[in-house]
Amino acid sequence: NLVTPTATVRSDIRISDGRIVEIGNCLSDNETFDAEGLYVCPGLVDIHTHGGFGGDFMDSNEEAIGRVLDFHSKYGTTSLLATTVTAPVDRIEKMIKTVRKYRDDGKDRSCRILGIHLEGPYLSQSEKYLKIPSRDSFDFILRNKDIIKTVTLSPELEGACEMTRQLRKSGIVVCGGHDDGERRKILPVIEAGLSHCTHLWCAMSTVAIRDGIRDIGLFELGLLDDRLTVELIADGHHITPEMVKLVYKCKGADKICLVSDSLRAGGMPQDGRIYTLGDERDETAQRFVVSDGVAKLPDHSRFAGSIQPISQMV
Repeated sequence: NLVTPTATVRSDIRISDGRIVEIGNCLSDNETFDAEGLYVCPGLVDIHTHGGFGGDFMDSNEEAIGRVLDFHSKYGTTSLLATTVTAPVDRIEKMIKTVRKYRDDGKDRSCRILGIHLEGPYLSQSEKYLKIPSRDSFDFILRNKDIIKTVTLSPELEGACEMTRQLRKSGIVVCGGHDDGERRKILPVIEAGLSHCTHLWCAMSTVAIRDGIRDIGLFELGLLDDRLTVELIADGHHITPEMVKLVYKCKGADKICLVSDSLRAGGMPQDGRIYTLGDERDETAQRFVVSDGVAKLPDHSRFAGSIQPISQMV
């Protein structure tokens, strides 16, 4: 069963030197693999992932990056965006430098790094290292526009409109998330070029009463505004099947992207041990545990992220 852009068809595939060279019926060769009842699809692309197999991109070393890519390639992901966490800018820049060097070393790998997704530090829900666009420079992003492909920011932050315009001019996709915004503050940023919602429903503003008036947030705008595409962490924990159906009815397949948001615990033992979100050497970094197939804060008060690859979500 071959999954193509337009349909799923039954056919044979001929592979030579690791590449598909022919698709047709009744093909034969010296070696045959019977894939009856199975599915063949293009390699998956993960635009939001932090780690796997014990590694996190924020560890900023080649061994950790290799472990992350091994985890994702094992489960069918063939390209991804290495994703940061909110941290001091110098640590983020170290990660950027290490990922760029790894990406550009000329080696052929089963999972490629397409670039970087900057998730922080312009996030209002991450107060510890929070940067405000109108107050704090984002020049380090513009300097690294060759490798930074997407940036998540909270649209209610002062200066978000101007930051969005400058990032878009540099070819960077601007995403909204980890916010506490409301419609009147979010809409101008969408007009300025914000076009994507980071893990819809998770760490995102929604309907609330503010100053005595009920109003919508980024989640509802993500569903309703046709200018916005959305991510889903479809691991059966962050959102339920019914929530997925609701988003699908509003957005359709072409404006939904599944993302793993996988942490370093992906593919690792789930025996209650403590893991680190971000740089493993950072004593101040957020810790989490794996419980019932999902990463949670040590007090189990909320989710810390996914531990699943995209193929499991599919």
